Amino acid sequence: MKKVIALSIITTSMLLANGYKIPEQSLSGMALSAANVANVQGADANYYNPANMVFNEDKDSYEFLMSYIYLPKVKFVNSQNGEVYYSREEKFLIPQFHFASKDYDGWRWGVSVTTPAGLSKRWDDVTPESGAKEFTLKTVEFNPTVAKKLNDSFAVAFGFRAVKSEGIANGIGIIENGDGSVTPIYSEYLNGTSTNYGWNTAFTYHNTEKNINAAVTFRSKVDITLKGDASGFMLDPTTRSYYSFNTIGRVTIPVPAALNIALSKSFEKTTVEFVFERTYWSSYKALDFNFDNPAVEAYFGTPKPKNWKNVNTYRLGITHKCSEKLTAMLGYAYDETPVPDSTIDFSLPDSDKHIFSGGFKYKMDDRMSLGFSMLYTIQKERSAKIYDPFRSKLFNSNIYTEGTFKDGGALLMAFGMDYSF
Repeated sequence: MKKVIALSIITTSMLLANGYKIPEQSLSGMALSAANVANVQGADANYYNPANMVFNEDKDSYEFLMSYIYLPKVKFVNSQNGEVYYSREEKFLIPQFHFASKDYDGWRWGVSVTTPAGLSKRWDDVTPESGAKEFTLKTVEFNPTVAKKLNDSFAVAFGFRAVKSEGIANGIGIIENGDGSVTPIYSEYLNGTSTNYGWNTAFTYHNTEKNINAAVTFRSKVDITLKGDASGFMLDPTTRSYYSFNTIGRVTIPVPAALNIALSKSFEKTTVEFVFERTYWSSYKALDFNFDNPAVEAYFGTPKPKNWKNVNTYRLGITHKCSEKLTAMLGYAYDETPVPDSTIDFSLPDSDKHIFSGGFKYKMDDRMSLGFSMLYTIQKERSAKIYDPFRSKLFNSNIYTEGTFKDGGALLMAFGMDYSF
């Protein structure tokens, strides 16, 4: 029997938190495994809990950050034939910025420039899954907020999210003929961009007598509606002739809503914070590419089920003031995957994760601090039974690939500078 294979050629990749959401957006956020909500101070309060800006010092605060991300190879061991496939290693440098203003009669404002999400993997080896709409997502978010101090203990905030995105899908399908030769079936390339909008809000409680902070924050879902040029060719199974196309393609990808409930307790020199995060991935029902050309839509436009589920992340952070100048931080998180067994595939081989982190800040003077943080993610092995819709349709039989994803995870490092005046 002829064998159908899909090659995926993807330009960039991120796989850091549950699904493709990235919560590590500041030096302290990375050092504390994002347990940086109730007790967040300084410029990055604008991102993690803008209501806390009203309890900052009465100064304009800035944070400049450069994050380095290393993703090791993911290994897939095929239990049906013993073959082993590897994804590529990935390395990235991502700049981020936060600002929180001084007090204006009980009001504060701020702005953050971050990377809230990223998606996909590159596989050097030919994977056994054909017809998959693999996808790369790159995002930049502009997030201005305003905060109002209600009294000495309570504050609220509201913000606006503008997410600029670029998505790239690039796949090739071939048939192995059994004599060493191959027959191309299709090639597709889609490059789309979009700007989409959402909102965020925060409520915080600040008790100076008991040294307790509590906070609730919510970030709305942002539907990324990518649209761009789609080109390639496809083999007509009836006439065995090739059809080239150049049309408009579009797809919608959600950046999910997230709720954080946080509580921190400060002692003489140490603050402990716990964060419960609920991420609402259930809005991601299917990956559905649509094309203006009816023939291309019929060939490539079948929605690919996702049916992701809402998940929880449990975060613990410890901040210790070692001296007047040096502050150390440690963090841990357990991160659940939203990807169900029924729809896991090579585009996002996600699984539950243990996250360990740490870092420090050193106060150079009354205005400037420098810092470094590091985060390491251990991703659990995951068995998978992957349905191949294209090959199943071609051979009129349900065809699956079974095996185990191994060796996933991530290493992140960040260098940052805080400045206030």
